[in-house]
Amino acid sequence: MAQPADIDARGIRYEFVVEGSLSDRAKAAFPDLAVSHVPLTYTRLFGPLDDDTALRGMLARFDALGLTLVELRRLPD
Repeated sequence: MAQPADIDARGIRYEFVVEGSLSDRAKAAFPDLAVSHVPLTYTRLFGPLDDDTALRGMLARFDALGLTLVELRRLPD
């Protein structure tokens, strides 16, 4: 679990990789994340999250939209 000293004003940065290309509706569900596409295979979303609760909420959002998360990575500061 991240300790307060590990979190700067922007939060902890994460990268999420999901299967396929996201529709505009799906992208709109993640306004706090930047989106990058790997043509025809995966979509990368990345950005800061405040804490573990925010991370769990983000994972629940992927699940609610029926998206297949293939990779989750904490990015270096």
